[in-house]
Amino acid sequence: MLLLFNIALVLMLGASLVMLERYSRQIHEQARRCQQLALEVERLSGAESRHQRMFSANPYPMWIYDSRTLRFLEVNEAAVRTYGFSREEFLAMTLLDIRPPEEAPALIDVVRGCKNGLNDPAVWRHRRKDGSLMFAEVKAFGFEENGRQQELVLAHDVTQRYLVEEALQQSQAYLQSLLDNAPLGICRTSIEGDCFETLNSTLREMLGGYSLEEALQLDISKQVWADPKDRGRMLEILQRSFRVKGFETNFRRRDGSTIPVRISGSLARDKENGVEHFEEYVEDMTQQSTLQQQVRQVQKLEAVGRLAGGMAHDFNNILVVIKLSTELMLRQITPDSPLSKPLLQVSSAADRAAALTRQMLAFGRQQMMQARIINLNFVVSETSLMLRRVIGEDVHLVTKLSDSVENSRLDPDQVAQVILNLAVNARDAMPEGGTLHIETANVDLDDAYSKEHPPVQPGRYVMLAVSDTGTGIDKSILPRIFDPFFTTKELGKGTGLGLSIVYGIVKQSGGYIWVYSEPGHGTTFKLYFPATAAALESPALRGEITSRPDGQTVLVVEDEAMIRSNVHECLQQLGYEVLAAESGEVALKICEEHRGKIDVVLTDLVMPGMGGHELAGELALRHPGVKMLFMSGYTEDSAARRDILLKGSAFLQKPFSVADLSTAVQQALAVRAITG
Repeated sequence: MLLLFNIALVLMLGASLVMLERYSRQIHEQARRCQQLALEVERLSGAESRHQRMFSANPYPMWIYDSRTLRFLEVNEAAVRTYGFSREEFLAMTLLDIRPPEEAPALIDVVRGCKNGLNDPAVWRHRRKDGSLMFAEVKAFGFEENGRQQELVLAHDVTQRYLVEEALQQSQAYLQSLLDNAPLGICRTSIEGDCFETLNSTLREMLGGYSLEEALQLDISKQVWADPKDRGRMLEILQRSFRVKGFETNFRRRDGSTIPVRISGSLARDKENGVEHFEEYVEDMTQQSTLQQQVRQVQKLEAVGRLAGGMAHDFNNILVVIKLSTELMLRQITPDSPLSKPLLQVSSAADRAAALTRQMLAFGRQQMMQARIINLNFVVSETSLMLRRVIGEDVHLVTKLSDSVENSRLDPDQVAQVILNLAVNARDAMPEGGTLHIETANVDLDDAYSKEHPPVQPGRYVMLAVSDTGTGIDKSILPRIFDPFFTTKELGKGTGLGLSIVYGIVKQSGGYIWVYSEPGHGTTFKLYFPATAAALESPALRGEITSRPDGQTVLVVEDEAMIRSNVHECLQQLGYEVLAAESGEVALKICEEHRGKIDVVLTDLVMPGMGGHELAGELALRHPGVKMLFMSGYTEDSAARRDILLKGSAFLQKPFSVADLSTAVQQALAVRAITG
């Protein structure tokens, strides 16, 4: 029994020991787990502390806000410091309180689109407590906690960077604007690629209106350069000198037409790969080319005009001798004399020659202009009566005269000559008949027009337009139509002076002339004369002309001996006492010797040494009672011309007849004495 008890006891003790061991292990495991839990709690507590420290000590403003109410839930010290609000003030505010009011709708839309996780960064304007604004780059992380949707925000003050970037963008915009509005074409081309890399709008417009995308696709050598060989020559200069200055060539426009250009620029190489580029400036030479062509035209006309004027001056002196000598002989014979008919033919030929010299002087702009304030309508109306006989019955004349056309300072006879020449030209262009249209109007020529039509000056003008429905003028001929002696008419049917004379008169009148024509579509000449608000002027009235000479003394001052002799003889036959001088200096001596006895001084304007105008000035000081009569084939002294006209002095145009001479002397005697 004892043995069984012992055995049972051992078994129970063994079981107890097993249970004790099991319990011990469980207790040990629980202790280990408690220790791990304590360590985990400690770790989490440390992490939370570190996160809190990272949030609070972050140098950039941070906050957490409620995504539904937009109310601040937590802010760090940097936010307090940057925005100026206390932590308590922040927690009583919403996001809307640090944004400009006008941005509230945009902010609400952004918040509504936020999701958990990192959201797209953006730059916003934020408002500080003092009311100042700053630009903040915002990065946000959305999350949910305790059923509340929240967002953690980090804001970085980028005001300075933003302002710099904005200034840079503005500067780039200004630079782009300067490039696009530059009067020159500016571009960068790839030498090897033979294409544009960039080009401004001026160059695209120059080339005919390409878009930027279209221009970048162009093959420069084939589609831009009119002659690809020119590009090769320019590149040779560029490779040799690393720059090009003033290279002239032609570019091809989009429509196939060409324009003259001048290119300047320099070679540029990429440092990395050595690829070469040409940075260039392109100047449209169309206007300058036109202006140079006009300058050459003017210079040519001026040169021929001076030649024509000089020839006309000498020719008029010869015609004076022929005319006066012929009339003196006619006075000494009877009408039935065998010499009468030949002498009349000589006189008539002299008149025709005189008309030709007047045309030459008009062409050379050296005739004496009798300008006064007139209305162009009156001249057109007066001339129209004669035009109907000149243009013929198969040409219909139509006039359209503006009722309000302003006045101009013009020589009406010269304007009539212009209208007549243009009408005759139009008649010849309408061999089978047509319509000649003459129009007047007031026009304002602005800066845009003057740029397209140099050397026109902007201002108020009176326009005279003469149009026909004739054959028109070929484009290749247009630049030459004002050239002296240029004509498309067959031999014997035109002198080539008509339009040159028109050009000379218009220019001498201070006006401009432009022609518009196409083959088969007629021609229009537009003439522009400066308008004036001055009142109309009547022709200068001469004093009462005495019926016959009464022994008055006339001093003839002329450097040409034959003219001096002929005029001397004519005046003697007319009944005047005549003295003669070969120069202005001699004339002054004669006036001193015959003080108070000389009534009229008839003097040539153009003489070696002292001219007629200078002589008149001296006589006005020394002998104010002496009256003046000027004669000339032309005058190079525009000041003298103006002075003569302003003073109303008598003037005798060479060549003249005996009757012209007689009338002019009587008129000079009738006007008041000169006063200087």
